[in-house]
Amino acid sequence: MASYVTLSDQELADLLRHGDETVFKIIYDRFWSKLYFVASKRLNDPAEAEEAVQDIFLNLWKNRETFQLKVNFENYLAIAIKFQVIKRRAKRFRRSIIEQQLGTEAELENFQNQNYDWNQYDLEELQNRLSKIIDTLPPKCKLVFNMSRDENYTNRKIAAELGISEKAVEKHVTQALKVLRTKLGLSLIFILFLN
Repeated sequence: MASYVTLSDQELADLLRHGDETVFKIIYDRFWSKLYFVASKRLNDPAEAEEAVQDIFLNLWKNRETFQLKVNFENYLAIAIKFQVIKRRAKRFRRSIIEQQLGTEAELENFQNQNYDWNQYDLEELQNRLSKIIDTLPPKCKLVFNMSRDENYTNRKIAAELGISEKAVEKHVTQALKVLRTKLGLSLIFILFLN
């Protein structure tokens, strides 16, 4: 492992692309605690912070063959943790909206446990319904929505790839969610997106 110490971040990234597990462990050991500190401070939840950091490293390993390091690992991972925190806060926000619409936490738990028992619904059937509804969206709206939800692209990345403004991206996503709310109902969106 001593020979790895002298390698630059770009050289480590090249080795990572070739599946070098030792390099992955070095990167993991070097940055895990820093990322965890940032995530736990911003999320105020140690378990969720740990999940966020684990997700970053899991994605790094899963996408290692196509991984491109633009600056250095510190910069890359700082941006990655920032987006993880934003994503998780957005999920909390969506959940709080749903909780407000469904009522108290006790009513939400009752909703989850009684009204929508997993055995009662065929998740595949719900996903098929969701896909059919998404297929009815206008082409650009459908494309933006799929990039946002299926590929986890940020609004900025979608805007850059499609040559449209971030406001236009937000408008398409909002339009798609409105159609889904209308056709699926709040409860089914809850099942499909938050579980």
